[in-house]
Amino acid sequence: AGSSRVNPTRLDNGLDAIRAITGQDVPFAPGFATGLEPAPEGAHAEAVEVAKGADVVVMFLGLGESHESEGYDRTTCDIPAEQLALLDDVLAVTEDVVVVLSNGSSVLVPFAHRVRAVVEGWLPGQAGGPVLADVLYGLVNPSGKITETIPHRLQDVPSYLHFPGDATGVHYGEGLFVGYRGYDATSTDVAFPFGHGLSYTTFGYADLGLAVGDGGSVEVSLTVTNTGQRRGREVVQAYVSIADSEVVRVPRELKGFADVTLDPGESQRVTMTIPATELAYWSVRDGRWVVEGGTYTVAVGASSRDLRLTGEVDLAGDTPARPLTLSSTVAELMSNPELAKTVVESIGTMFGSAANVDHDTERMVQDIPLFAVAGFLGMSPAQLQERLDEANAQAGA
Repeated sequence: AGSSRVNPTRLDNGLDAIRAITGQDVPFAPGFATGLEPAPEGAHAEAVEVAKGADVVVMFLGLGESHESEGYDRTTCDIPAEQLALLDDVLAVTEDVVVVLSNGSSVLVPFAHRVRAVVEGWLPGQAGGPVLADVLYGLVNPSGKITETIPHRLQDVPSYLHFPGDATGVHYGEGLFVGYRGYDATSTDVAFPFGHGLSYTTFGYADLGLAVGDGGSVEVSLTVTNTGQRRGREVVQAYVSIADSEVVRVPRELKGFADVTLDPGESQRVTMTIPATELAYWSVRDGRWVVEGGTYTVAVGASSRDLRLTGEVDLAGDTPARPLTLSSTVAELMSNPELAKTVVESIGTMFGSAANVDHDTERMVQDIPLFAVAGFLGMSPAQLQERLDEANAQAGA
């Protein structure tokens, strides 16, 4: 609804398409209404009665024009209660139920484990009916992957604690941890993960290869095999992470993907190039994009939670030389080879002897600013700054 409304030149529905494919007068009952007007009296009971005599029940559920619009936010992710009630009553008379969804944005699917299949149709357009019928009857092999996470409940959404805000505004407090990044960071179980999508065949992954390419890019290669009985298309996804980063990072990020279409039993080498720019972060400290040097983990799979192959690659990065100041920490000072030995000895003096500097002690002092330990180093702040200036000159910082 709203300004995004499209007036179709012709509208094809799923029921007509199913009848055209089967050549039969497939029974149908409305069951509920999607508009503001209530469903006809007895529609619910009629739908349950029709379901009793069916080999397979196809239930078209979702959101009508009164449930979502471009101009306002929804207050719930639930499918309307009358639809869920009808589904419960239909499942009470038959287990052979397939749900087809029509919705402009994601909905909760607490019934997914109770039905034979869920087809997420989103808003497929004026020819959506035949498309969905072709998928249901296997005339085409679906290969779509969802580009968002379907949670179990609204409270699991990373922005739940911040939205819709108050009179002062909305605080986007989730920061980087939006979507699958937030769910992964908190190890939250989800109904369907980002990148998920099934088809009428299966795919195997093998022989992951990683290499550093031109300009610091990461070259990813692997072999994908169609291990099922149908020709199909797979979207291979590559997620990247780096441990012990100096900045806030999410557990893993999608940095590359590629699709491949294979016949049953066919294998193909799939390659992806992840440019260095995709691995960079904006450094507020340096005012520029920075690729952090270190060991990167690349995980390849069929979704963000179905990662089949994992490997590591070392990147030099391009972190700029940063001058040491009195506000720098002990850890930053110790990373300077010219002064690290002096710092370690001084820390040892502070705690008895250098030999007694254990891991816990090192962790305790590493975030202390240098101006606070100048006296322990046997120098005044001004003298320490002179040493820092000398080290900065040598390092070109």
